[in-house]
Amino acid sequence: MIIKQSFFLIILFLGLSINAQRNDFEKNITELELKIKQSVNAEHLKWLDSLTTLVEFDEALKYDSIARKTITYALKLDSLNIAITNTSKLIHYHSNIMGDSEEGLRIFKDFLSTIEAVTSNAIKGRFYLYGADSYAGQVDFDMAFKYYDLAKDCALKASNQSLLGTIALKTGGVLMEMGEAVDASKHIQEAIRIFAIEKDTLNLINAKNDISILYSQNAFYKEAEKERNEAIALSNTFKQETAVSLLYYNAAADYRLIDDQKKRISNLRLALRHNNSEFRRFYEPFFLCDLTIALAENDSIEKAEQYFDKIKSDPDTYSEGIQKEMYIEVLKQMALGKNQFKEAIDYGKQHLALKRVHKGYVEIMNAEKFLSDIYKKTNDNRNSEKHLINYYKIKDSISKVQNVKSLTYYQTLYETEKRDLKIKAQESDIALLDEKNKVKNQWLLFGGLGLLAVFGIVLLWRSRNAARKREQLQEQFSQDLLTAQEEERTRVSKDLHDSVGQQLTLIKKKAQNLKQEELSTMTNNALEEVRSISRGLFPAALKQLGLTESIQQLLNDLDEETDMFFSVEIDDIDNEFNETETLNLYRFIQETVTNALKHAKAKTLTVNIIKHNNTVEVLIKDNGVGFDNVASVKQHSLGLKTIAERIRMLKGTLSIKSKKEKGTQVLAQIPIV
Repeated sequence: MIIKQSFFLIILFLGLSINAQRNDFEKNITELELKIKQSVNAEHLKWLDSLTTLVEFDEALKYDSIARKTITYALKLDSLNIAITNTSKLIHYHSNIMGDSEEGLRIFKDFLSTIEAVTSNAIKGRFYLYGADSYAGQVDFDMAFKYYDLAKDCALKASNQSLLGTIALKTGGVLMEMGEAVDASKHIQEAIRIFAIEKDTLNLINAKNDISILYSQNAFYKEAEKERNEAIALSNTFKQETAVSLLYYNAAADYRLIDDQKKRISNLRLALRHNNSEFRRFYEPFFLCDLTIALAENDSIEKAEQYFDKIKSDPDTYSEGIQKEMYIEVLKQMALGKNQFKEAIDYGKQHLALKRVHKGYVEIMNAEKFLSDIYKKTNDNRNSEKHLINYYKIKDSISKVQNVKSLTYYQTLYETEKRDLKIKAQESDIALLDEKNKVKNQWLLFGGLGLLAVFGIVLLWRSRNAARKREQLQEQFSQDLLTAQEEERTRVSKDLHDSVGQQLTLIKKKAQNLKQEELSTMTNNALEEVRSISRGLFPAALKQLGLTESIQQLLNDLDEETDMFFSVEIDDIDNEFNETETLNLYRFIQETVTNALKHAKAKTLTVNIIKHNNTVEVLIKDNGVGFDNVASVKQHSLGLKTIAERIRMLKGTLSIKSKKEKGTQVLAQIPIV
């Protein structure tokens, strides 16, 4: 009884405190509104700016309209710094808080011409940063990277480390969304390093959250849990309730991936329990919808119904904007739980279409599996098999293998760099100690300087060796990734041919025996599609026809599929390469020609494969749109990195020449014995 009374007193005290704070808050707003009415010019702007800060990001207090009034009045008085500062916050509000990146981008473009007149690099950097976020929200990643780079230039000029860390974190987030796990890891680790040095706890928590998500996406669940637990401990220490709730929410996503449904539901409940910050209304729809989905998926339909009733009672909050996808997923899972298969299929199709727009491959895979299972329950085997094939195509993608192995390498590299930083810190301590004692003992000083010189030489030598070893490791990792890719392609190709292909052949024969022409035709089409996928994954013609004839057949097939004019000259290069080298050269030509067909917009394509005394020379040239700054494109293009790595594995050299509107030339020279 005493415990209950104490608890009641605490709650009562907290309630009184909150009411008192609310009363003070409303009083401040009233006072500022009165001052705004009674003032003009600079003083008027001062009170407007104060009111905007007071109601910042609060939709209920009409932050949007107050911020726009402040911006308009600041521009009227030529107070550009105040105008752009508030414009940046308004872009951030729409793009990152309300999820309306389209409106955020519109505001950014409207003020883009004004930014050059701003003298503060920190203010300009923040403006470019939120503009880049808006482009990323619209899935225009090229423009997002452009403005992240501009923001970084401004942050460097302003020596603003916190802003640099934020830019690195946001860039890493976009790369993570694109599936570029290696580059994403490097940027997020750089953000963690900066925030740790700056003692920026909140952003450090956000960065650890992002790296835990990246680890999870690549199946490093233990590493993800370690980073997340550190972030939760920090969040609890500094009472960051929003961060804690999001970390529990992400933990639930991990447990869903490893099929630990009990912990998934437990962490979703914890996320709801800790959702007590000013952003509660924004995050609650995500937490409630996901918890409803989890309960419905685990046959707790009665418990799910309790949360579902709350979701249905407020459709404007739960079914609009960025919550729409999750709302549709709730509807499909609830329909399935109630055995309403027709409604479940309709909602499943809507959900899959939404996920395809945003290219969330794991979610697309799950949506395909859901539809396959539903169609199977309704005995619609044709649609069930169609979605099941799509599910396996995504599941067996080798891109995840590439990212996981690369991420392991960069994680090791990061740990090595942390160790080197610790060594440097110890060296600094030794140097400081020698400096303090130089008056007492000159001989000790000279000896210490001598030791430091020797140590520096040794460190330099070790650093160069380490750099050389890192480069060798990177090359080996890249080659291992390509080898793993080909092995996985071969495995999937054989599985499709031996398993799915044989089953479809059997279905076709049964349909023909039963004279079901429509089913026979559909099965035949599906069989041809499976065979086409199988041939694309592994070119069996290499063993049957040889390298020269296989390349000729590849180019003939591509020539038939396009209006582009092909000019082909191929010498006989059979028996010049072993099996692995043959496959790499074939893939190099296939990927280079495919890139030209996709991107060059050319009218003619020249492919020459000429054998000299000790060299095979491959020239692929088009007269398409071309591009400038070849070095930059090679650095950021995954396709060009892949073909370059294939030529390196063949111990050859690769040259790429291109100019805007002048076409592109790719020349590979490969030595032969």
